[in-house]
Order: sequence, then C-alpha cells, then structure tokens
Amino acid sequence: MNVKRWVLLLVILLGAMVRTSSAQTADAAHPVVIELFTSQGCSSCPPADQLLTQLGAADAGGVVPLSFHVDYWNHAGWTDPFSSHAWTERQVEYMRAFRLEAPYTPQAVVDGATQLVGSDARELRAAIAAAQAKPAAGIALRLAPDGSKVAVDADVDLPESLRGRRWELRVAVFETGLVTPVGKGENGGKTLHNDYVVRTLASAGKVEKSATLKTTVKLEKEWDRSHLGVAAFLQDPKTLEIRGAAVKLLASGNGAPAAGTR
Repeated sequence: MNVKRWVLLLVILLGAMVRTSSAQTADAAHPVVIELFTSQGCSSCPPADQLLTQLGAADAGGVVPLSFHVDYWNHAGWTDPFSSHAWTERQVEYMRAFRLEAPYTPQAVVDGATQLVGSDARELRAAIAAAQAKPAAGIALRLAPDGSKVAVDADVDLPESLRGRRWELRVAVFETGLVTPVGKGENGGKTLHNDYVVRTLASAGKVEKSATLKTTVKLEKEWDRSHLGVAAFLQDPKTLEIRGAAVKLLASGNGAPAAGTR
C-alpha cells in the first residue's frame, strides 16, 4: 500500500511539473513590443526600417513592431510626412528613463526595458529573447471597424506576479506598405518603404488586475484601411516597462493575429 501511495504521489508531482513547465513556456511565448524611433531625414534609418519589417514578417504574432517617426530631423531639408512631435516626446521619456544624454535615430526600445541601435539585428534579437523570458499579461483583442472609427475591446489577463502595480493599456493604430519618394535631405533621391508606422497612440485605461477595457479610436480618411492594424500593450507609466501585447490587422477584425502580414 505504501508503495502504491508513493507511486501515486510521484505521478501527481510529475504532472504538476509538466503543467508548470507548460505555463512557463506559454509565458515565454508572449508577444514583445519593438518600438523603433526613426526618420526619413536620417540616412542611417532605412536599414533599421527594413529590419523592423523583416522581424514583423518573420515572427508574426511573436513581436509587435511599431515605428515612431520623430520630428527633429525635419530641419535637415526634408519633412517626414509621418513624423510627429508626440513621438519625439515619447522618445524623450525613454531617453530620461535610460539616462541617455540625447535622443538618437535609429533607436529601438524592446518592451520598454532595453534600448539599442535599431539596425543591430543580433542585439535586437537577443533583447527580444530576453523580454520573452519575463512574465507578461495575456491580451485578447476584438475590433469593430465602423467607417471613420474602430471600437477596440481588450481582455487583459494579468498574472499574479504583475498584480498590485497600476498598468496602463495603450492602443496604437499603425499603417503598413507606405512608399515615399524622398526629394531632399540625407535620403534625397531615394524611395523609402515604411511599415508599422504609428498613426495614433492613446490610453484605453488603467488596470491592476484582469479586466476588459474598451475604447474607440478615430481613423483619418487618408489612412489606407486595407493596410491598418491595431496594437495594444500594457505599460507601467512610471518605469515604462511593457508586459504584454497583442496585434490585429483592421481588415481581419476578430481573426488571427496579424503582425508581419499584409
């Protein structure tokens, strides 16, 4: 009888270990946000732009690529049509968090916790792998496009290890497949291809435990609806660390995640 009990106990323990290992594997598979701060006026940025496109296409659903075009290069002869001072301000927040002397391009920020030169493929992949090893919230997105707006519902499943902190859910609309003949500046005469270009970024609310958040995002008429996507990610507004993200193409509605697909 004692032997049978020990065997039963061993089976239970092994089962628990398998479930724990599976849970850890699931955590490791969560999507990682790559924010690229770039500009069409910067000659060293196109290789980083291309790398972001490649990562999104090669690891669909595993990464959430977002391209923020800053405006401080606009004085150099070319005004980037996708640039925004709001994206410069976002980069400055990271600059302060990382204690850098000045913002620069191309800069990649991985899950709000690691920064590096955006064209360094080896270091970027290493940073992605490190970020995937950390626990993260699960986020399920539902999109309901309606003319000039899209309703976004996000189910946030926050693990115990991340509860007790006040996280902010941020929602970005991005556009892929953008082609620009550049007339002047450091890239004058070139035709640039940009993907995952952030058009708008807004807060959908704050969470401290699992919850469903809803928001509505306005869509401008010049944005190509067939190339728009929505990304949602959970960020600590104090540390800027990101723990959990999801992405869908607007055209796919409630379909499969669409990072890297068009």
